[in-house]
Order: sequence, then structure tokens, then C-alpha cells
Amino acid sequence: MDVQRSIFDNLNKAFVFAFLVFLTGVLLRVILNVGYTWGLALSLIPFGIITVLYLTEKPYHSFLLLFTVNYFVSGGTRYFSYPPGITMDVVILLTIFIVLLQFFKGERSIKISDAFNNLTLVAFLWLLYCTFQIFNPESSSPLAWLGNVRGIGIYFFIITSLASIFLRKYQNLKTILYLWAIFCLIAVFKAFMQKTFGFDFGEARWLEEGGKNTHIIHSGIRYFSIFTDAGNFGSGIAFSMVVFAISAVQYKEYKMKAFYLFVAAACFYGMTISGTRGSLIIPMSGLALYTALSKNIRAIIPTFAILIFAIWFLNFTYIGQGNIYVRRMRSVFNPDDASLGARLENQRLLRTQMIGKPLGVGIGMKRGNAVLYTPHPVLSKIPHDSWYVLIWVELGIVGLVSYVLMILYILVHGSYLVLFRLKNRELRGLIAALLCGLFGVSLAAYSLEIFGQMPNSILIYISMTFIFLSPIYDKELEESAYSIDEPVKRKLYKPV
Repeated sequence: MDVQRSIFDNLNKAFVFAFLVFLTGVLLRVILNVGYTWGLALSLIPFGIITVLYLTEKPYHSFLLLFTVNYFVSGGTRYFSYPPGITMDVVILLTIFIVLLQFFKGERSIKISDAFNNLTLVAFLWLLYCTFQIFNPESSSPLAWLGNVRGIGIYFFIITSLASIFLRKYQNLKTILYLWAIFCLIAVFKAFMQKTFGFDFGEARWLEEGGKNTHIIHSGIRYFSIFTDAGNFGSGIAFSMVVFAISAVQYKEYKMKAFYLFVAAACFYGMTISGTRGSLIIPMSGLALYTALSKNIRAIIPTFAILIFAIWFLNFTYIGQGNIYVRRMRSVFNPDDASLGARLENQRLLRTQMIGKPLGVGIGMKRGNAVLYTPHPVLSKIPHDSWYVLIWVELGIVGLVSYVLMILYILVHGSYLVLFRLKNRELRGLIAALLCGLFGVSLAAYSLEIFGQMPNSILIYISMTFIFLSPIYDKELEESAYSIDEPVKRKLYKPV
């Protein structure tokens, strides 16, 4: 028996060795005759197979992979040539494939039925409206719709569905928050490196290709870290700041309190050096909502005091006016600001173009592609400067009202859960943190495209999912506490 096993082992080793030699030969031939790009792609095939096999055994890690790729995929394009949108699509399709594989295997840990809830229903209805936009008579190209519908409608539905399937445990919420915090520190550190040591070759090339027009301006340099631009970085890191500042207050563990407080401080630094004035509304409105949601007077008083002090400092004093970052933030309260005037003038011009277009001009027709696709090329020459304005122009007043009502429903439902439904104090605080951050970015979307850019859009959709799944976490924590207390009760009240 040992001899037979030894023979088979040697044959298996010889087969594996021969197969590796064969693959090496094929790889060298491809590199020499086709090019390094295809050679690299071919060499990654074994890695891809191993990854799929690993994720099949640990499907939850496929969602963690999606979460990680989402955060870094945009910044990587400054160093490597690949389309970030298609890359993200591949990772999402891989995650969906893993889910379907688990379903056909009959795994009980993954249930497609878990994807159905009120949030995914709202997302599906919104996707349905976006799908009908392909028949919009004002739109002149299905290609424009196909290239832009992902960021407006498809990602919202798919990400909330996948998150509803994978994030069913309270520990999942804590894990995602911890990973998010680590990624924020990496992003802020990269911005710090840009400010302290200058831009690297990839960033310098990106600036020379046009980025310097909006990032190296008369008032100073706007740092963008690993994000697509400074506006995206500033708004996203401000969103994170609100989430982790409130989480630090609500967490039970002192180590995690200190860690999240440090992350929030780092995010504030990142928001400041981004030079994104519109991001200031996120922490201010988030803190305002927190004072309304918090049932702890010890949290309400200092939060409200910080908010009042910030408004007083920026709006009624000139302290620190010599600092360029303070001047930028202070300009938010200036009603005569030239940027605000230009934005209002652009909206006035768009209003005249939108007369008689209640369904908008079609998805993808407002952006630069409008020159190629639409019979109304004037739209591409007027900056929209806002996510809501983009929704209004491309999907019409019907789409804008529907979208705003959808966001209001999510915020109101989340507030109801925090105020009246959730019993666990720590969970209630973490959900309040996500809700306050979401409220802030919802207001900031008036001046920024935060809902339509990676990584912020997917972070927002995951945060929405956590809010709607919070009653499940609350029930889990309640049952866990009951199971721990029950043996103690039995011992105390054991009959004699």
C-alpha cells in the first residue's frame, strides 16, 4: 500500500511539474510574440482560479474583497492603465457568482432571500425608472445610457442586495467599520505625503494632464490622496469623520474609542487639506442631527457646543484668516462668494434648457458625452456642479423628486429605528453615526457628486444597508444577552 501511494505521489508531482513547465513556455511565447500586457493577464489566470476556489469556501471574503477594491481602484489608475469602472464590475460579478454558487450548492449560510427588504425594494424601483430612461424621447443614444446607468441606478440595487446577503451579523458591522477606518488612515497618510513631500510620478502626470486646473489654484494646492479628485476626497473623508467621531463616543471598548477618535481627527485633517468647501456641511449637519437623535444629555451638550462654536468661529470672526484652509472653509458662509454665484447662474441657464422636459434629457446626456450623443450640446457646456442637478437634468423633475423622496424615506426610517426601535445602546450609537454621516452627504450632494463617485457611493450604499439591517443585529444582541444571563438565573432560582 505504501509503495502504491509513493508511486502515485511521484506521478502527481511529475504531472504538476510538467504542467508548470508547459505554462511557463506558453507564457514566454505570449510575452515575446504578443506583449507584456497579455503575458501578465495570462500569468494571473492561476491566481484567479485559486482566488475563486478560496472565495467559494469563504464567500464572506468576496464581499470584503469588493469593499477593498472599491476603496483603492480609482487611485490605482494613476499608476496602471485599466478602466476602474470595468474593474469594479468584474469584482461585483465575481461576488454575484460566488453567491449563486453557494445557492446551487445548497449552503444555508448564504440565502438569496436575504436580499429582499425595504431598502432593496426602493433601490429596485429606482433602477426600474432608470431602465425606462432608455426610451426617453429626449435621449439620442443608448450608448450614453449604457455607460452611465451603473453609477446612477445599477450599483445602488446590486450593492444593497449583496450587503443584505453578506452582512447579517453584528460582527460584520464592526468588521466593515474597522476596515473602513484603516482605509481612511491610508488615504489621509497619502494626502499627508503629498503635502509634505510633493506628488509622485503618477500624480504629477495626472496633474499635467489637466488636474492642475482645479487642484493647483490661486488660493493654494488641493490634495486628493488616492481618490479621483480633491472634491471626492474631501467629501468622502468628511463622511468618514462624522461616522468615526460618533462611533468613538458610542463604542464600549476604550481601545476602540481611542482608535476611532484618532481616525476622526485624521479625517478632519484630510478634509481640511483637500480644500473642499462643500464638505464642511457634512460634519456640521451630521452633528446637528446627532444632537436630535441622542438620548444622552452628556453627549448632546458638548456636541451642540462644538457646533455653535464652529459656526461662530467661521461666520462671525476673522481668527486664523491668514491660514488658507481656514479662509476656504470660511468662504462657505459668504453669500457673495463668486463660486456660489457661478453655481446659481449655471442652474438658471439649465432651467431654461429644461423647459418641457419633465423626464430629463436621458441618462448620460448631461456630461461630456452630450457633445457626441445629444441634439442639445449646450448642456455639456454648462457645469452641473451638483449630484442633484445632474439627476434633475438627466432624469427630469420627476426623477429628482423621486430621488429626494427616496433619500428622505431612508433618513426618516433610520431615525425612527434609532429613536424607537433599537434597544442595544452601542448598536443604536453606531447606526446613529452612519445615519448622521448619510444625512451630511445628502446635503453635500447639492454641491458635490458624492453619490456618483467611487469609493463614496458604495460606502454610502453599504451604510444604508446597515441601517435597514439594524433590527436584525438588535435581535441577535438581545438573544445573545439572554443566553448569557439564563444560566445565571437558573443557578440563582434553582428550587430546593
